Amino acid sequence: MTPSNRSGSITVAPGGPLTGTARVPSSKSVTHRALFCAALAPGRSVILSPSICDDTLATRACLEALGARIEVTNAAWFCSGTGGRLSVPTNPINCASSGTTFRFLSTLCALSPGIRRLDGSEQLRRRPMDALDDIVRQAGARLRWLKQDGRAPVEIEGGRPGIVTIHAPSRVTSQFLSGLLLAAPLLGRPLSVFAADPVSAPYVETTRRIMALFGVAVERPAPSEWRVPELPYRTTRFKVEADASAAAFLFAAAGVTGGSVTVPGIGRSMAQGDARILEFLENFGLRVEVRPGGASVSGSVQRGVDLDLGAHPDLVPALAALALAAPSPSRFRRIGHLRHKESDRLALLAEAVKSLGGIAEVEGGTLSIQPSGTYRPARLDPKGDHRMAMAFAVMGLLAPGTEISDPGCVRKSFPDFFEVLDSLRRPL
Repeated sequence: MTPSNRSGSITVAPGGPLTGTARVPSSKSVTHRALFCAALAPGRSVILSPSICDDTLATRACLEALGARIEVTNAAWFCSGTGGRLSVPTNPINCASSGTTFRFLSTLCALSPGIRRLDGSEQLRRRPMDALDDIVRQAGARLRWLKQDGRAPVEIEGGRPGIVTIHAPSRVTSQFLSGLLLAAPLLGRPLSVFAADPVSAPYVETTRRIMALFGVAVERPAPSEWRVPELPYRTTRFKVEADASAAAFLFAAAGVTGGSVTVPGIGRSMAQGDARILEFLENFGLRVEVRPGGASVSGSVQRGVDLDLGAHPDLVPALAALALAAPSPSRFRRIGHLRHKESDRLALLAEAVKSLGGIAEVEGGTLSIQPSGTYRPARLDPKGDHRMAMAFAVMGLLAPGTEISDPGCVRKSFPDFFEVLDSLRRPL
């Protein structure tokens, strides 16, 4: 990537197949969850190799506002937890642009005594959070949207509710469900959480696996029920694994250029559901080799795909870029919830494909892509969405000269993405 003559953008330069080894940040989703568990535990936990990006820094700051003390070093965060006795700050708790932080924190506030205000960036304020109304009502807490119904800022008055069951909304995001599971040990009694066919279900399984490592084993009595036992969190020493969602973009870059990229720390048996990226890459006909030290992806895209990605929305942008390099059409199904991310990702992906010279159609929750084989450079605006910026960079490898505005938005999850991508380039 090279700087553009326009301020605040980058331009994709010509280059050969991307090859080499590239490291990705530690998992953002795992770091969020480990921080919440550590902050609710009674003693000092160690989180090794945390993800350090805008979103996880927001979670850290919010948990410190609730009374956790987090010491930062280059290799680890040392978290002295609250034991569930949370502070009630007088100032609003700033979730920045992190929807995960807001959703996890809001459920925690609903189950904890005190009145707390949650706010965030303008981007966060645009995201619908109205599902919180039903959670707060069921918990016996109170909620007041301060500017616009269903959007931050919000004031939540929690308590120590006597609830033993709660139904979590899960059509748009599974994060409220995960948030309820993470907060449930505060209650001092078992809690059953019900949700039918939640989107992004593997993220809930990630929550369960991390909670178990912190001493709380969430049971599954039925497919739509999660039962949190009457157990407190315990302190632990926890190492965060590499981010499979971030690695997807580097693997996709290898595929669209016919290169070979190795990412250390990526494998098939990870806590993250998005480790399935390796399977999806194989669906495209790419060669995948997994060794103890990481995974390598090589070759060129051999065919289009037809995939149900309802459980893996964060992989759609990278896979859409691969679809442009395929010799036949691709279809991604059950991804309507992408409309409610940091941007309307369905609309932005379709618009980018068309701008570059491909054909894209959105019908309900399905994105269909017809590759053209020949692409023209375009100016693409990710609308402040980190995953869109990374996807556009990979798409731009098929159309050098493509300009991407606001590249700094990748700070949300992968701050040095463009530098890492450049490190794999071989000049023509």
